[in-house]
Amino acid sequence: MTRSAARRSSAVQAEKSVLPMPSGANSSKAPEPLPASGVQWYWRLFLFLWATSFAFMLLYEWLAGIVKALRGHSAP
Repeated sequence: MTRSAARRSSAVQAEKSVLPMPSGANSSKAPEPLPASGVQWYWRLFLFLWATSFAFMLLYEWLAGIVKALRGHSAP
């Protein structure tokens, strides 16, 4: 009894079949894209209001200091 030599598989493999997609993935509706910055509109509004109020308070303190300094020099 002679055994036949084991056949080697070729170095190149045949293409594998594509797996079927789930039924929900084939819908024509594309998922909604995220905003470019990824920040919700209400956080942008909150940060804008916070930054502007901080800037106005800083400007108020600066101007109040200038007015206070000018009043001190004009008093007899």
